[in-house]
Amino acid sequence: MQRIFITGASSGIGAGLARHYARPGATLGLVARRAALLEEVARDVRAAGATALVLPADVADTAAMRAAIESFLEAAGGADLVVANAGVGIRSALHEGEAGEVARLMQINVNGVTNTVIPFVPAMLRQRSGVLCAISSVAGHRALPGRVAYAASKKAVTTFMDGLRMELAGSGVHAMTICPGFVRTPLTEGMKGMFFVVELDDAVRAIAGAIDTRRRTYTFPWQMRLLSAAMVAAPEWVLRRLAPRPREQSHL
Repeated sequence: MQRIFITGASSGIGAGLARHYARPGATLGLVARRAALLEEVARDVRAAGATALVLPADVADTAAMRAAIESFLEAAGGADLVVANAGVGIRSALHEGEAGEVARLMQINVNGVTNTVIPFVPAMLRQRSGVLCAISSVAGHRALPGRVAYAASKKAVTTFMDGLRMELAGSGVHAMTICPGFVRTPLTEGMKGMFFVVELDDAVRAIAGAIDTRRRTYTFPWQMRLLSAAMVAAPEWVLRRLAPRPREQSHL
């Protein structure tokens, strides 16, 4: 894992993974919209002896992502690990007829993953190696009232990565999905009703461990693994009663 490309690398899980993988000889491609915050992460990466390529881009922009990926592949000479981590959450406004934020969420959470993962496939197939990892969510296991769009976007990510893994079987390239529960990051700041909350450093270690062992779909913490299985089987009235409180503000 010497050539690593991470989206949403300016904060939260993405920044944590960048710092985790920073080591002498490694080349990290760091993607996010906020260039100033990316530079802060890049300084830490370089201080650890790694090369940091700061690639400001909106993951929803297909052309911009292809350009960023081409720059990374040229500089790094290939890719060992791609983490499609960028994601957003929005307040529940379906009853108000608000579709604009839902569309933007889908562009980032779903198109952002495909814009990140697909351009790397030819290079990894030529190498006959590499890991394509998408960050989904426990919410992607079942639709949740108050988080309909978010849950749908994460379900789409998990389904896409499941199919991609099967399509790439035998090629040496592995596609996988990480489904975290509540992790303490800027995305969850101020969110009420969280439970089984995981600290960022613990989440990064869990994700890196799942990548090392080439898991397929990895849900954590363990309490959320059990809960997700129950969610899939639960009748709708149970989910209506137990669903987390809707977000009160959007993080776009």
